[in-house]
Amino acid sequence: MNQQPNPGRPDRSDPADDRLRAQMRSLQAPTDEVDAVGDRVFAQWRERHRPAAIAPQYLGGAAGAASILGLRASRHRWWVGLTTGLLACVVIATAIWVQRPDPILEELMQPDVLSQMAIGEM
Repeated sequence: MNQQPNPGRPDRSDPADDRLRAQMRSLQAPTDEVDAVGDRVFAQWRERHRPAAIAPQYLGGAAGAASILGLRASRHRWWVGLTTGLLACVVIATAIWVQRPDPILEELMQPDVLSQMAIGEM
């Protein structure tokens, strides 16, 4: 049986390829350094996100609702204040609109109209 090189695969017996592979392996960073950098990055991430990790322990009150919704407490207070203010404006506007005088009734309450109604002309 005659072995011919596979046209899809390169011939790996070239000494230049072996030297190149050795050089590439020597350029790789040691895994200890990579692990140390990863540990430092993870420690910084934990320090920065510590309040978000502690918040779910306290599920009562505004902080608990904010943590469930994924909001910070200050943002949650801002939304509650904004919503309360808008609801108060809607209630006041509705009360003013409901208590506005009826223009037809106001016209009938004019003194000249009342006098005409009293003498029977209207």
